[in-house]
Amino acid sequence: MGSERLDLPRIGMATIVAAGLALGFAFAFLRHAQSTSHVGPTSATLDEAFSLLAGAVLGLGLGGGIGALSVRHGPPAVSGLIVGLLAYVAVLVPVFVLTDDVSLDEDLNAGGLAFLAFLAVPLAASALVGATVGELIARWRHPDRQ
Repeated sequence: MGSERLDLPRIGMATIVAAGLALGFAFAFLRHAQSTSHVGPTSATLDEAFSLLAGAVLGLGLGGGIGALSVRHGPPAVSGLIVGLLAYVAVLVPVFVLTDDVSLDEDLNAGGLAFLAFLAVPLAASALVGATVGELIARWRHPDRQ
């Protein structure tokens, strides 16, 4: 990162937008999964879980791209990745923990925390892809910016 400082105010605003997009898409995909017919309860549960994760991945990817596009200084891809991770840790994890039907003791034990850390991998990857695309768009729009 060197002498380039991060644009923290814009990262903060983009984090709020990314969290809103991730929650919005996650719950929209969840509602769609709940409205479709399923073969049985296991099929319904797996469809709902996948839809919730897919919506969050899409929202964080778009949020990471918005973060990379919105910063004025600092590395755009790093900024977009930070936006995605902050949105996941500060908003999605608490919402996912509070809205599931598992007790809080199970969510906060070693296995529950390991699962939340495991979920961070695809979500961070989507934020990184979005941030990289956002950086490419930013470079295309402003070729003079390094």
